[in-house]
Amino acid sequence: KYCSYWSHKINSGNIEQFLHGINVHSDCQNAEAKSFYMLNDTSNEDRVLRFKLHQEKLQEVLKQQQIERDRTNFKIQCLFCPDFLHGNRFTISSHFFEDHSFSLGHPDNVVFTEQFIERLRQKMNKFECLYCDKVFRDYKTLREHMRKKLHKRLNPSNTEFDKFYVINYREFGKTWKDLGSNDKEEKESKQRNEQLNTTEDWDDWRDQDPDMKCLICNDTNNRLIDLKKHMLYKHFLDFDEMTSSLSYYKQVKLVNYIRYKIHDDICPFCHIPDPDIPNHLITIQKLPETLFREEVHSHQYIPENRYDDEQYLFPSLDNDYLLCCLHDNTPPTSSGPDMPLIIPDTDIDIPDARKLELSRSLEREAVVGGGTTT
Repeated sequence: KYCSYWSHKINSGNIEQFLHGINVHSDCQNAEAKSFYMLNDTSNEDRVLRFKLHQEKLQEVLKQQQIERDRTNFKIQCLFCPDFLHGNRFTISSHFFEDHSFSLGHPDNVVFTEQFIERLRQKMNKFECLYCDKVFRDYKTLREHMRKKLHKRLNPSNTEFDKFYVINYREFGKTWKDLGSNDKEEKESKQRNEQLNTTEDWDDWRDQDPDMKCLICNDTNNRLIDLKKHMLYKHFLDFDEMTSSLSYYKQVKLVNYIRYKIHDDICPFCHIPDPDIPNHLITIQKLPETLFREEVHSHQYIPENRYDDEQYLFPSLDNDYLLCCLHDNTPPTSSGPDMPLIIPDTDIDIPDARKLELSRSLEREAVVGGGTTT
């Protein structure tokens, strides 16, 4: 699809409109300069196209994963013994691990299971080691090598098998290595938390709330109400209004949806690519409402069908503490069987209580910062 799209574009129009040109001059005298054109991901059109194709592939992978999760009639011959394995993916993985000390990975992270095992079988039929790719003269020598060298496992640096793991489809332009690049930071954070637990009491630890990142820009704040005020007055995003009738899980999807779009330099409201989303929102809100009423209004809410997708249950931001501060805002009658309901201790409606808290906070700031008002 990617090649077909650009092939059609190149053959149907002026390629200088969307390709970067480079003029190359030869050292020979009287030689004409030649122009070469490059296509790269700095083009917004190319990036949006790649993102859409990635979303299509992600949907395909999630659909296939669900099919394999529900399937119970697998019939696959073992890679290391004559046994035929029947049942679901967990049965197959258990046999590999318990009988042969070989692991494909967690079953819920594996997709296209039959193709995966068949690919491994092809390598072993060529007497090729699954870890180091070295080829041996016969199967017996191969098994002895894998046993002695502890090569009865897959090489994590071998990208040949990346397509069989769901995590490699999770984020656009990232693999499991990119997603795991923050392991060192997480380890240091864990060590700091352990030190806090041993040197301070529980109340002191609770006072040190983690910072929460703004949905639009890189500003952070450790108080939720202050973060909401920042998003409202700086970016015209009324978080309480947007989530006033949403369940907890839909709020999670909405937050992750916005973060994914901002990360990809795409406006979460209008889907227009823009490297400066904060300035884009300010520009929209400054338009005369009498002339651009629809444009201004469309940047104050996000339709539910855009973010109500299972892929947005995956956090876009590591350790996103904002997700821990969300509460279910749906009435008891509309709660699903699998969604927890948080019942407030007061009869005041949750959205109104939040607005009242925000109003009181603003009044206190007005008194402190500018004196009493008349």
